[in-house]
Amino acid sequence: MNDNLPRCPHNLRNAIRELQRSSFREQSRQFVAEGPHACGDLLTAGVMPIAVILRDEARDESRVLAEQFLDRGAEVYATGGKDMGLMADATAPQDILVVAPFFAEGPLGSRVVVLDAVADPGNVGTIIRTAAWFGCTDVVLGEGCADLYNSKVVRSTAGALARINVVRKQAIRNVVPLLNQRPIIAAVARGGSPPNILHEYEEWAMLIGSEAHGLHDDVRGFATHSITIPGGHGVESLNAAVATSILLYEARR
Repeated sequence: MNDNLPRCPHNLRNAIRELQRSSFREQSRQFVAEGPHACGDLLTAGVMPIAVILRDEARDESRVLAEQFLDRGAEVYATGGKDMGLMADATAPQDILVVAPFFAEGPLGSRVVVLDAVADPGNVGTIIRTAAWFGCTDVVLGEGCADLYNSKVVRSTAGALARINVVRKQAIRNVVPLLNQRPIIAAVARGGSPPNILHEYEEWAMLIGSEAHGLHDDVRGFATHSITIPGGHGVESLNAAVATSILLYEARR
């Protein structure tokens, strides 16, 4: 297939490299998704990419994806492994990457996960993926959170960006009035009610803080309830993504 594709031009390669910088992403309103999993989810969601780059040595899975993007009218280019390594952020460059437009942000739904200063990209991406898995409607990225379109966040979501509404760069105090007086439940390391109180609610917003600092006092002040995962045994706290996964499983029950 690659023999029939145009080679990735230098100006496009350089522009994709620039998308590793948040300022350039914001200016262009574009981001990079790497690998067949993330790119395949964008395809399934009907996202029309700005460009698709296929590595010369790509495996069949990625070649099929590139053909499907091509059939939809996308611009698909071939490139060598060295240039793919320059464009990609991952240590081991993937066979395919997609340049896509930012997602539109919609109104908040019934089950909202609100992150307060969760700065680790892997945690943010994993929480978004987990929230999509358990049927949450939205994730809100409050101030101090990792950039949604950071390449590590995008990889950690494993394609879930196309399956859940993510509202980013929000002051949580501005989000609270949009929650329509539903229960606002703060996840805290100690002193909260058991997580099974989540069974009582069909609609809720869940506040999750960073594992290093927890929720800021002013953010915790918005909560109508606090919950704590039982355990500890000398361990100070759970990883933010792990704690969120446990609580969303409990809420799903």
